[in-house]
Amino acid sequence: MASNSKDQITFDTRQIKRSAFDKTKANRDNIKLTQKDRQMNRRIQKMTKIKKWRSAYRSQIAYNNWQLQSENNSRVVDRSLVNLWMSEIYRCHYLYKLNLPEQSRSSPTTGISFAMFVDQMISSVLIPLLIIFNFGLLYTRRFGHNVDKDRLLPMSIKQSEWHNLSVGYTVAGLFVLIAVVTSLLAASLISGFGNWRYPIAFYTPKLPFNIYVSQGSLVLPTLILRILSACFIVTCVYCIATLTKQVLSTVLISTLMLIGTSLVTPDLKLLAKVGQYLPTSYFNGVNVTSGQLAYETRNIQFSYIHGVVTLFIWIVVLMVISYVIQRIRQRYYDNGIAGISEN
Repeated sequence: MASNSKDQITFDTRQIKRSAFDKTKANRDNIKLTQKDRQMNRRIQKMTKIKKWRSAYRSQIAYNNWQLQSENNSRVVDRSLVNLWMSEIYRCHYLYKLNLPEQSRSSPTTGISFAMFVDQMISSVLIPLLIIFNFGLLYTRRFGHNVDKDRLLPMSIKQSEWHNLSVGYTVAGLFVLIAVVTSLLAASLISGFGNWRYPIAFYTPKLPFNIYVSQGSLVLPTLILRILSACFIVTCVYCIATLTKQVLSTVLISTLMLIGTSLVTPDLKLLAKVGQYLPTSYFNGVNVTSGQLAYETRNIQFSYIHGVVTLFIWIVVLMVISYVIQRIRQRYYDNGIAGISEN
């Protein structure tokens, strides 16, 4: 807030100096408005420097309302700018109630906010890539020299599949927890744990601007989506590895199919319309639970509940497909052994 108000004060001062030589009534009126703008920003800057947060937010709300009124009274109303001011007013009211210092939205520093930021910006791609490369290698090692080594073990196909997948789910869950705990601890040691109730943007189709909710209310749903997404990726890699039996093919197909689809869904209208049925749409848990994905794609069916159901169904479907592939191969193998024995 102090930085923003300082920049605005500098800008207003330059505008006043440039217009000082124009003595027309219209220009004098503009100078008065600019001086009022500068005065209000000086008040905000003063309150933030002495850390009187409620007074700073009260001044910021008054300034935002003044800007909003000016925009609404203009000849051509910019609705995007009006929505921006409305959103900022909601945010300042939320922070005013909590009496907390503001932190950057583009680069938060406290523990909880930073962990949410990492999950949204980094983990949604990094964790899937980590799982794809590690389990692509692990699940194809059983097919060395064109021999399925799992057939040599005294286990049924069901037992073998469940054993492989349970190991994968456990390790993938550890990947997720390590990423979350590491980002949380790293930021907490430097800037503190943060406040569970600190506001985070929440998008709703009922309003043209985003409101704000407690970031703590999104932590558990985001974590559940992240773990379910990791389990889905493990299952998908296992299915592709069972089908191709080769490391390179498994990693390449998994990366293009999972990461590619996840990244392009919000930007392609065709995928955005049916994206609620694609498990890759829920890799970015923060975007889903905050309503941002539904808002950007204009598809209200992107939600936490829909994500849990979709991921669970796809996990079961891929498990069944993997089992069927192995069952068919086992039948061909058994028939081949029987034919050799008869000869």
